[in-house]
Amino acid sequence: MVKETLAVRCGRILTPSREISDGIILVEGSRIVSLGVDGELTIPRGAKTLNFGDKIAVPGFLDIHIHGGGGSDVMEASEKAAIDLALFASSHGVTSILPSTVSAPHSSLLKVVRVLGEMVGRETGGAEVLGINLEGPYINPKMRGAHNAKHIRLPSVREFKDLWEASGEKLKIVTLAPELEGAENLLAELQKLGVVAAVGHSDAAYSEVMEAVTLGLSHATHTFNGMRGFHHREPGTVGAALLCEKLTAEVISDNIHVHPEAVRLLTKVKDPSLIVLVTDSIMAAGMPDGEYRLGNRRVTVKNGVCRLKSGSLAGSTLTMETAIRNTVRAAGLPLQVVLGMATVNPARVIGVDDRKGSLAPGKDADITIIDSEVNVYATIVKGKMVYGKVLLGK
Repeated sequence: MVKETLAVRCGRILTPSREISDGIILVEGSRIVSLGVDGELTIPRGAKTLNFGDKIAVPGFLDIHIHGGGGSDVMEASEKAAIDLALFASSHGVTSILPSTVSAPHSSLLKVVRVLGEMVGRETGGAEVLGINLEGPYINPKMRGAHNAKHIRLPSVREFKDLWEASGEKLKIVTLAPELEGAENLLAELQKLGVVAAVGHSDAAYSEVMEAVTLGLSHATHTFNGMRGFHHREPGTVGAALLCEKLTAEVISDNIHVHPEAVRLLTKVKDPSLIVLVTDSIMAAGMPDGEYRLGNRRVTVKNGVCRLKSGSLAGSTLTMETAIRNTVRAAGLPLQVVLGMATVNPARVIGVDDRKGSLAPGKDADITIIDSEVNVYATIVKGKMVYGKVLLGK
C-alpha cells in the first residue's frame, strides 16, 4: 500500500529544541520523514500540501490527566464517551490523551478500564488514547477533594492486578497516597510493571514522600492541589514535589486551582523539564455553566469554575492551549519552554517520547498549528488532520 505524502507549510516550526522559519514538515503515512526550511526541502511530486501561512507548527499536545470534556465523562465507561472526549481534546490542539478515572466501586472501575483499554491504539478521529490514568481509589480521605469518600480505600495489590488485567495492561499512571497502609507493596508492583506511580490526594510528610521515591514514586498529581502544603518546619508533600529532582510535577494552570504566582514559584524552583501541564478537565469543559457530573458526583459550574455542593473544587473547564497561555504569562518564560511542558515532558513521563512530544524524523506526525497567542488552528494526528479552523492552499 502506497503511503500518502503530506507537506505542512507554515511560518515557523518549534520542535521544541529548535526553531525553523518558513518551514516545511514532510509526512509519509503516519510518520514525519523530514523537516526544514522552505526552498531547501523538496516536496515530492503528488504530495498533498497544507499551507498555514504565518502560523506556527508545534508538537501535538499531550494531556495525561483528563476526566472529560465537551459533555463526555470518562466514567461513563462507553466507547462513545471516549471517542467524544478524543474529538473534544483534538479541537484544543491535543493529539494524545490518558483518560483519567476517579474513585469508584471496584466493579465500576473494572468496566471503565476495560472500555478504555480497548480504545488504546484505535483510530478515534481525534486525539489518540495512549493508556489510562487511575486517579483513586488509593488516596487519603482527608485529602480527597472531589473524590467520593465512600469509594476511597487502602492500596491493594490484588485489586490493582484485577484492574491491570481488565485494562489489557494499559494502565500508565496510578495516583496513591504513600503514607497509607499497603502503599509500599503497591509501589513495588507498579515499579515491576513499569507503571508510573504518582503521589496525590496525600497527607504525606516530606520524609514519607522521599522514602516512597526510593521505592519507585516518580510523579506528582496536580501539584499544590490535594496534598499536604509546605511549612518551614515540615515541607510536606508540596515541598517534596518542588524539591525532588526524581519527581515530575503536574500543575493545573487555570488561575483557579493554582494562583499564577504559585505557578511562577514552581517554575523558579523546579527545572521546567520536570513540569507537566494538565487540564484535569471534566465533562463541563467547552460547555456552558450549569449542572454536570464527575463520576457519580454532581458538580455545579459557575463562571467556568467547577464545585461540589460543599464548595470543593471538582476538576476544571481548562483546555490545554489556555494552560500554555496562562503559564507563559505567569512564569514569564518563552513559549518554546512552556510548550515542552505540554509536549515532550508528559511524553517522557509515560515513556512515549521515542515517538511523541517532539517534531523529528521518525516520530509520529502529531502536529498542532497555533499562532503566537496560542490559538489553535489545526490538529494533525498521525498524519491526518482531525481538526482545522483555517486551511490555506490546496
